[in-house]
Amino acid sequence: MHLTPIEAAAGLALDRAPRTVTTLLVGKLTCRGTIEHLCRVRNISMGGMMLETHYTLGYGNWVTVELRSGDRLQGSVVWSSEGRAGVEFARPIDVDYILAQAKAGLDRFNGTAPRAPRFDVTCAARISCFGRHIDVELENISQSGARIVLPKPPREDTEIILSVPGLPRAAARRAGRARTRPA
Repeated sequence: MHLTPIEAAAGLALDRAPRTVTTLLVGKLTCRGTIEHLCRVRNISMGGMMLETHYTLGYGNWVTVELRSGDRLQGSVVWSSEGRAGVEFARPIDVDYILAQAKAGLDRFNGTAPRAPRFDVTCAARISCFGRHIDVELENISQSGARIVLPKPPREDTEIILSVPGLPRAAARRAGRARTRPA
């Protein structure tokens, strides 16, 4: 069912599917294929979801929301107002499955804790390690980490301070493989 923004705001959708109210689903919102923003799924049904986002979504925009579980929910915006938007799915989803994936807290791809949605960026940043400042390139960032490129990585588990323009400094530890660029 497609409603005009006025019909949706007036609550004229009488045949709505039951909603599951939740604020636990945080995801990466992709709009127009390349624009990425953080969003929160406020409620969800087999036919659609309501999102909270700081990005203004226009009526009819095609969006994808990638959840921590790796599931991708796709649909078109049927209404939008003041930081919220209603999305009608392209095809019905299994709400119980989506919520079970979120509750399980497991990444179905490798059996580890789920990864926060990552946002691709390319910008200069700086790390501080043992009193030294090193200029690095930031490749992506999430609520729980970042990927940087630097000439020589510190030892694993070394504490560093990451400084990204426009964001507060953050203490971090090098985990896993580090990407290096030849000097």
